[in-house]
Amino acid sequence: MKYLILLIMNMLFVQCEGLSKDDDLLSLPLTPYIGNQLRIDGYYYQIADGSDFNEGTIYRCYFFYENGMVLHPGGTENSLEEMDEYVIGVINRQNYVDRKYGWGVFVVEGNIIKFDRWYPGAKPYKAYVREGVILNDTTFQITKTYRSNGSELREKDEIYYFREFSPKPDSTNVYIK
Repeated sequence: MKYLILLIMNMLFVQCEGLSKDDDLLSLPLTPYIGNQLRIDGYYYQIADGSDFNEGTIYRCYFFYENGMVLHPGGTENSLEEMDEYVIGVINRQNYVDRKYGWGVFVVEGNIIKFDRWYPGAKPYKAYVREGVILNDTTFQITKTYRSNGSELREKDEIYYFREFSPKPDSTNVYIK
């Protein structure tokens, strides 16, 4: 009887642990970016159309790095100047370093961009891929998003614009190696 109780407890522990575990792996490989399809000496941002935030709000800031990493440091601001100030504050506080959500990897294949990263919310953190088309070296359009495991496909229409910015946050983190 004692062994049966221990076996049941162990099975429950394993099941509960599996339910609360973050997505460990991203589906895209960490690959250095050596292309010229996109500028990476700054960040990309989206302008709200009024459906999620007030129209004209600057949000969804992304940094892309030569080592193949992508960082979403957060931020919803009213202007590009305010977004610059927000990013400088993030760099100074370094609060992005030890947050798993926001980190990810990206790949560019011809005129297709894909980036896979962890998203905030209730734990466990889930990884999603955003995929789209590069329009020119300073603009891309995300057309779909899906879970790293291929589920939860959603159509999107998000345009991202480049803003030259220096210094970029450091891409060193413990989550992607």
